[in-house]
Amino acid sequence: MPETPTAYREEELRQALAADPRVAETELDVRIAGGRIMISGTVPTQDRRDAVAAVTREHCPDLEVDNRTVVPSLPTTDDEERVR
Repeated sequence: MPETPTAYREEELRQALAADPRVAETELDVRIAGGRIMISGTVPTQDRRDAVAAVTREHCPDLEVDNRTVVPSLPTTDDEERVR
């Protein structure tokens, strides 16, 4: 049986990441090359970032996962907002 073309596997994983409630992200970039999957993009929490890796491993256990998603940090300020 022939192997599924890379572009199809990438799209299948993109759809799985969007559909899985643990991730539910539609704007992630998925690339497969040389036996590994690289996923990049921005996710709102560390839990969501961890879920990206978990879902990817579940769907593509034969490939190494390179999770390059990032969780943005909010700037901190020493200024307090005063409410009157």
